[in-house]
Amino acid sequence: VEKEIDENQEINEEVVHSLELEGLRQAHEALTAEQNNASKQKYYCVGYTVVSYYLDKWLTPNLLGHKGKVIGVKVLATFLPDTVVNSLFSVLKRVDLDSISLTLEPIAAIDIAIPESFRLLNLALVDIGAGTSDIAITRKGSIVAYGMVPIAGDEITEVIIERYLVDFGMAEYIKKNIASGGTIGYQNVLGLEETTSSEDVVTAISPDLERLADAIAREIQALNGGQSPNAVFCVGGGAQTPGLAENLARKLELPENRVAIRGRHNIPGIVAAQEEIDGPEGVTVVGIASVTVKKYGHDFLTLQVNEREYKLFNSGEMDVVSAIALLGYDSHRLIGKNGKKLEFKLNGRREVVQGGMPKPAEIYVNNQPASLQTPVHNQDKIVIVEAEHGQDAVAWVKDYLINYPGISIILNGQIRTIEPLCYLNGQPVGYETRINNGDELTIIYPHTLAELAREEKFDLERYTFHVNGNPAPEDYCLKDGDRIDLLLKLVDASKEDQTDFPSTGGSGIKVTVNDKEVLLKGEREHLFVEVLNHIGLDFIQFRGKINLKLNGRDAMFTDVLQEGDQIEIYGDESIL
Repeated sequence: VEKEIDENQEINEEVVHSLELEGLRQAHEALTAEQNNASKQKYYCVGYTVVSYYLDKWLTPNLLGHKGKVIGVKVLATFLPDTVVNSLFSVLKRVDLDSISLTLEPIAAIDIAIPESFRLLNLALVDIGAGTSDIAITRKGSIVAYGMVPIAGDEITEVIIERYLVDFGMAEYIKKNIASGGTIGYQNVLGLEETTSSEDVVTAISPDLERLADAIAREIQALNGGQSPNAVFCVGGGAQTPGLAENLARKLELPENRVAIRGRHNIPGIVAAQEEIDGPEGVTVVGIASVTVKKYGHDFLTLQVNEREYKLFNSGEMDVVSAIALLGYDSHRLIGKNGKKLEFKLNGRREVVQGGMPKPAEIYVNNQPASLQTPVHNQDKIVIVEAEHGQDAVAWVKDYLINYPGISIILNGQIRTIEPLCYLNGQPVGYETRINNGDELTIIYPHTLAELAREEKFDLERYTFHVNGNPAPEDYCLKDGDRIDLLLKLVDASKEDQTDFPSTGGSGIKVTVNDKEVLLKGEREHLFVEVLNHIGLDFIQFRGKINLKLNGRDAMFTDVLQEGDQIEIYGDESIL
């Protein structure tokens, strides 16, 4: 990974740690992307080694104290499933301990057993433990590879258990005393005291010792590009098994003196009074302590994110965005999206309603408002309130009406509301209808006298309009509060009788209007409005409310009259 820096600023430890962290973050992202196809397993970085540093593209053993424009690092990182790491932390918590450092045994062992001054050589370190044999390879000043084979000292112990019928502890005792030579006394599981010779034990374990050496040799060569290294250092309790080093040298085709067992006494600068663990079994534990001291404060920090606790590598300058990136937090949950827009046509024109604006994520560190750039420290509590997407656009028919819910007029003394006519995709709809994407909305306003007449089914050949006391043409545009009077045109009676209307028989019909009999002439259909000419009311001058009754019920001007109908027409206070 590479990073541009201020060329006038000297590189310090924080800059180097930040660079290494970026390398770990990219490695974690690559692993996550690779594993997501197979499982949802999360991984912790439990150890890493710097393979090499670069300053302005040139290889350098150390960045500290230098200046340049571009720095780079190549890191070799090891990740474990979070279930494994969390189990380790759970055990520590049960005994009231806390972790300040976590590393892998080969990383710890090579840190102390093969110092940096040795790493120009092509060397292999083998840590032979109980269940696994861990391997590290150095070349050209760097640690270039780590590996592991799943067999080690326990394989040899199991052979002794079966051969001599003893428990695990007694088998370990026999194995430890092989190197002393001579006779080894032991007690089997039957309680019998027995003896055996070191030579007999070596003979019993030889096939499995050969298999262990072969597995280690093959893994070393695989990690080292298919060839044997210049030398091999063996550490760990299993390294003391007689014959293992010799077998390993033979498998690698190296002189026996090139495969050496390295103990504590070979570690420069160590002061230890524990002579009982002065051999190879004490090397790795010293390495763990050494790694902890060197990286104290930069290995792990504990953070609580949305009430869940996490352990993260600490670069020394950790902020919220770095922390949640290492946790694999989905960045899409931090940024909301605009709501979906709505597009439709209104009376043939394109209309667009934009969706709502999103609400950004809210971040709090220790209950205080924060941002992605807010620094975080050990034991900090982070709360992230996810961003909210904007609401999708919504529109209703009523949103596009002018003077909704309509205009009020007084028609022949009656208050009327003239409402617009709405059609959605050609079908009549109400004002509360929701508009969807791609709809076509048509709104028609009956805004002239002619359109009002058509809606009320008035025959303009027979009627004339007065608006606010004055005659008005058919194309007059209606206004809120207009007083409109519909009057029957005065026509010649003979001509009236010849008008083409449906026949009712006879020469007309008789109706009673305000207790007076009225004859409506003509063999045709007669409407309620015709009686207005027989009651002597000046509609143009009258300003009160007129009530219309036909046979005791409310009537309309367009109601059809029948012979003998009883009609009442009166104002607010009395019959006219």
